[in-house]
Amino acid sequence: MKSHTRVAVIGGGVVGCSVLYHLTKAGWKDVVLIEREQLTAGSTWHAAGGFHTLNGDPNVAKLQGYTIGLYDELEKISGQSCGLHRSGGLLLADTPARM
Repeated sequence: MKSHTRVAVIGGGVVGCSVLYHLTKAGWKDVVLIEREQLTAGSTWHAAGGFHTLNGDPNVAKLQGYTIGLYDELEKISGQSCGLHRSGGLLLADTPARM
């Protein structure tokens, strides 16, 4: 086991794995992920299926669009399915102001 590293990411949930992935994609070499149990077994597992693609905030919508593309990228790089099902959705206005 290493005793020194440039970056230690603590937690192997979706955020920790994403941070580590993006650091290595940016060329960082001396990085490590520390997870006490199994990857995505904590809060990420409890949020499974909570994948949203619509948002009124332009910045959040841009991040969500990036994430959708990232799943495609990960599948292409790894040759493994992420299990993402694009089932569509429906957004309804419940007040005249929302319309």
